Amino acid sequence: MLEVVQAGQAGKTKLLFEMHRFRTRIFKDRMGWDVSITEDGLEVDQFDLPETVYLLALDDEKKVIGNWRFNPTNGPTMIRDIWPKFLDTLDMPSDPDVWETSRFAVNSPKGDSEEGLAQVSKATGELFCGITELCMLCGIHEIYTMYDMRIARLLKRLDCKARAVSDRIKIDENYAQVGAFITNEDMLIRLRKATGFSEPIVTADMLPPVLQRRVAGFVEETTEVKRYVRTA
Repeated sequence: MLEVVQAGQAGKTKLLFEMHRFRTRIFKDRMGWDVSITEDGLEVDQFDLPETVYLLALDDEKKVIGNWRFNPTNGPTMIRDIWPKFLDTLDMPSDPDVWETSRFAVNSPKGDSEEGLAQVSKATGELFCGITELCMLCGIHEIYTMYDMRIARLLKRLDCKARAVSDRIKIDENYAQVGAFITNEDMLIRLRKATGFSEPIVTADMLPPVLQRRVAGFVEETTEVKRYVRTA
């Protein structure tokens, strides 16, 4: 199952702390990245802002096994602020309707067992379908993300085709690139076909306050456009 959570959201403190500890286990302990860890063992950086949104995959015990961070491109972004070299070959707009995703990770406490691999596969499918549904629900028409070639192979298996990609650049020991992905019905259909999910995963009642406000504005704007078309 998925949860959509905003940084600092009331009633979600325990889940948010667990998510930041999950990120520590993945990005610091497992992958050895040079990331900032608090005294409480939380992986947090300057892109974990008050209105940052997290899409979290949970297991049957409501423990975090997957994470994806989500920020609008008209604010601070990792691509623009940390890796601007990618933008030499792929322009990224500063647009409230275009968002950046980062800190993608899925990991099962059951390890590489058959059950653990199945859990990772299911959570990955949920996250990809869920983020597309989330964007469509909120009027976010495109996302940008930086990923290495391991994720590129996953994208190919999921039939998740980028609209455009940057040149590949070596970061540490791996090559990576930035992709721009359109979040529309066509993308959702392809992801559902690849993952086997056919029913909606993210619904309006799951949205945190910052996205509820977006949806309210998106619905109001759409209504105004329809009213104009009928009277024009």
